[in-house]
Parts: sequence; structure tokens; C-alpha cells
Amino acid sequence: MHICHINLAKGFSGGEQQALNLILELGKQGIRQTLVCRTGGELERRGRSLGLTCHPVRHFLTGHLKRMDADLLHGHCGRSVYWAAIEHQLKGIPFLITRRVDNPMGKSWATRRAYGGAASIVCVSRAIERIVVDSMEVDSMELASTEVIPDSYSRFQVDDGETLAIKRAWAGKFLVGQIGKFLEHKGHHITVEAARRLQISHPHIQFLLLGDGPRRKELEAQALDLPNITFLGHRKDIGNYLSILDLLVFPSITEGLGSSILEAMLSEVPVIASETGGIPDLLEQDRNGILVPPGDADALTRSIVALAENPDLRHRLTAEASLRLPRFSPEAIAERYLSVYDKLTITHQA
Repeated sequence: MHICHINLAKGFSGGEQQALNLILELGKQGIRQTLVCRTGGELERRGRSLGLTCHPVRHFLTGHLKRMDADLLHGHCGRSVYWAAIEHQLKGIPFLITRRVDNPMGKSWATRRAYGGAASIVCVSRAIERIVVDSMEVDSMELASTEVIPDSYSRFQVDDGETLAIKRAWAGKFLVGQIGKFLEHKGHHITVEAARRLQISHPHIQFLLLGDGPRRKELEAQALDLPNITFLGHRKDIGNYLSILDLLVFPSITEGLGSSILEAMLSEVPVIASETGGIPDLLEQDRNGILVPPGDADALTRSIVALAENPDLRHRLTAEASLRLPRFSPEAIAERYLSVYDKLTITHQA
């Protein structure tokens, strides 16, 4: 079997990491693969460093003239849908799409045509699947088959020496982290508000924000007078910070799934997250995490204090989270995709 993966994102974030997770795991099982990616992008750089066969393109309209003998095309980002749809029209190769965002599908002719031609749409959460089905029905699009396959955790590396240095820098603090791009829907402003409310009453609680993005300067300005919040910028050593956090907050207003939650669970860090989008697919209230209403700074603040003051509760949540992790391993997710691949290729051959 030869799978052609497509991801044309300019940058590198969660979706690109998930594509690599899957490609690497499938490679261990002897699956032949090609990665179509943005020319000169971070994904191409990482892919080549891992020995992957890369086919760089500058736009979804380009790169279709070369011979492609793949059995199946797998799109991993929004732009990849169009590249896969064109390739399908030119060569008849069936394609599937992984959809990670929980917003309604676009209504343009091109989007309708592209998604309508997919053999399957894999959604990373039940919430996304509901939106996809509703969008296709409302727009009278031909309904492709849908599957729900979540993201996997990534097993970020941990350097014991670096971890020890970080611990020393924040000695005596209860460390609350948020990891992700500074985008409006990620809810960083809710975290800043929680920090403001706790700066006097709980000065030992320190907030560490890891990431970068268009809202970073605005948020830094809002938190300028807060000594209990630190912006650490984009970090490549996420594993080191996850290993020293006492708590992860994930206060998104909307969210397709939330792979950072899985990384926290793997690192035995308790999680407080918004009850929105696909997050309830990962967390069950008071079992393996704490869920709060999206946009509710009061609820987030109360939950942070409750966990900071109750180590037994933190331990119970992380213990239960560990029991649920095997279903999100790269191995388990790859097996589920292989099952979809087999079904689609058999159907196409028939």
C-alpha cells in the first residue's frame, strides 16, 4: 500500500505534528508513504530530516504533473483538500480528509466540490463530525462517509538536566501552564484574568504561557502589571516544561479536540479545560479532568485554587487519565487509520 499524505500549511503546529506522528508510525509497519508539503516549509525540513520521501509544492494548484502511483491520498489540512481533489480528478486516486477544526465548512463551489469528492472525512472528535454532517446536509452536498479518529499524543522528549534547571528557576511555585498559539479562540485572556484574580490571594501560583501568535503582544500588555504570569514564547522543549507543571489549563472558547491535553495526561499533569467542542471526548468531569464553561474566568479561577489546594484530587485525576491513554497512543491511532485505508482501497478496487 502506498499512501500519499498532503499537508500544505505554511507553519508547523498541532496538525502538522499529528501528520508526522501518523506517518512515522505507519512507517514502522512498512507502509510506503509520500509527503506532499509546502516548499521550504518547516514540515518539509522535518520530514526530510526523518528520511521521508517529500514532494514539495508551492500551491495546491501545482505539483500535479509528476507521476503518482499512490493507492490513496490523505489530506491533513484545509489547503490539502484542494490538492487531493485535483489529483483525484486527474488520476482517479481516491482521497480522504482529516478535519481538525470545529467551524462549519465553507460554502464556496470549490469547497463543496472538493469535500463532495472525498471517499471519507475523518473527524478528530464527535463535535466535528456533527458539524461536518450538518454542513453537508444544509448545503445539499453529497454525503461522504465519516469516521471519528482522535489525535494521538506525541511523546515529547525530556532532558533531565534542563528540567532540573527549570524547577530551580521556579522553586516554591505552583506552576500552571497553558500551551498553544495565541489565537482568539484559545482563551488566553481567560487565563490572564484568572492570574489577575489570584495575584494577591495566591501569590505562590505562577502562570507560564508557552507559545506565540498574533494576540501575544496584546495579551502581554494586558498582563504587564502581573508578576504571577510569564510569557515564555515558542518553545521546542515542550516536554521539559510539561514535566514540571503542576497543572495545565486549556480555556478555549472553541476547540476541535485539544492535543495538548493528551500531552499533559501523558506527563501526569492534571487538566482544567473548557467544556466545548471535542474536549469532552478527552476529559470526563471529575474523573480524569475538570471541565469549566468556556469564557468563565470565575469557574477557571475556582478550579485552579481547588486543585492547587488538593494534591489528592490531582493524583486521582492523573491516575484515571493514565488508564485512558492507551486509546490515544500513536500505535492505536495508526491502526485505526489503517483500517480506514484498507476499507477505502478495497472499495475503490471493487
